[in-house]
Amino acid sequence: MIGRGLAVAIRPNVLNEARAEVALSTSGKLTARLDMTDIGTGSYTILTQIAADTLSIPASLVSVELGDSAFPETAGSGGSFGAASSGSALLDACRNLKTLLGEHLAQAGLPANGFKIEGNRIVAGSSEIALADILDSDGLHAEGAVDPDDYGHGKAQYSYGAQFCEVAVDADTGEIRVRRLLGVFDAGRILNEKTARSQLMGGMIFGIGGALLEESLMDERYGSFMNRDLAEYHIAVNRDVPDLEVHMLDGFSKDANPLGSKGIGELGICGAGPAIANAIYEATGFRARKFPIHLEDVLDHLPAL
Repeated sequence: MIGRGLAVAIRPNVLNEARAEVALSTSGKLTARLDMTDIGTGSYTILTQIAADTLSIPASLVSVELGDSAFPETAGSGGSFGAASSGSALLDACRNLKTLLGEHLAQAGLPANGFKIEGNRIVAGSSEIALADILDSDGLHAEGAVDPDDYGHGKAQYSYGAQFCEVAVDADTGEIRVRRLLGVFDAGRILNEKTARSQLMGGMIFGIGGALLEESLMDERYGSFMNRDLAEYHIAVNRDVPDLEVHMLDGFSKDANPLGSKGIGELGICGAGPAIANAIYEATGFRARKFPIHLEDVLDHLPAL
């Protein structure tokens, strides 16, 4: 029994206060420091890209240091606000450093704009100069910040998407299998297509687990959970994950933050479960009102033997 379902995806887009600092050494190495942590979502990669792109410096010369409470304060990681908040603060710090560097170049009689950092030298137009010739031994330091009040201007901020699903329900046993799952998402500017796709795909897989597998069972006599390990709390594994497609609409959300990006972390899971439930409804006529949906839920809706 084959059914197809659709559900929309929507996730609030959040920008929080954050600060960052950067330091450029005379050897051409840039160090960025923020107190946020990378919880596996690719923050090191994204922040390295932002710094390298803003200062026209090779990514191999950028070092991002995170997770120390002595570093400039951010909102941390989570809630789909990490890249936007910390990334915007780092962008501001790098722009401030670029302005300072331009002032040093101007004092040396070189163009203050359009320069590139190549190793321990700066190339400005047809001229170049060693960093050590315009900076002291401590290098150059700058700080940056982002203030949420400067963006949004009273507008509601969301990331959007749509999830399309196809399921197969065994007409004899009621076993439910997701055959195809496709998500299309609008999260403003995509900062890194590879890591963004990975997060969205992970969210969609979470959606399969939430819709069909994951359930906490409590012993109501003692108030304790009975399935406290992965042997009995079931999550989606390779066999549960079907042909899965992720599509991203690239754009620039000017009211979101200086980067033009919107939150993407949890967007992938939004709509996945309802799309699966709608597909099961089309296949069987059973309208789910709870998750997870078990095979026993659809038994009464299978063809008579």
